Amino acid sequence: MKTMSILLATDGSPEALAAAEWLDRWNVPERTEVTVVTVITPPSTAWAGAGGYVLDAGIYEKTYQEILDEEKSEGHEILAKTAKEIIHCRVVREEVLMGQPARAIVEYAKTHHIDLIIMGRRGHSALGNLMGSVSFGVLQRSSVPVTIVS
Repeated sequence: MKTMSILLATDGSPEALAAAEWLDRWNVPERTEVTVVTVITPPSTAWAGAGGYVLDAGIYEKTYQEILDEEKSEGHEILAKTAKEIIHCRVVREEVLMGQPARAIVEYAKTHHIDLIIMGRRGHSALGNLMGSVSFGVLQRSSVPVTIVS
């Protein structure tokens, strides 16, 4: 019997935690492996100082790296918080991805041979209120089934 591979995408929101709780209650096959991912968007590389001047390279790199490190740290906290909600499934990986969230989730699912993506619905716009913009983007791009938990 093939091991089922599930990707649980989280941003730490109540909706994402509800998706984790739903997954934990779902009667998944015994050999199911769960990967929990969160996506951080790297700080813009087009920073500029007052008047449009580019900041000194040394200051810029340090600031960029500090911000990136903080984002990664927050990502790991989100993963730990989400993984605690999953008691009855085997979490095999926790990954902080970087990039545009919907694209990063779909690309990870494709390259890691994921069978199912599970995520919460969270809306920030008119369309987002209906489904969640990241959820909608994943649904549009994914070649594997996607379960949206609300």
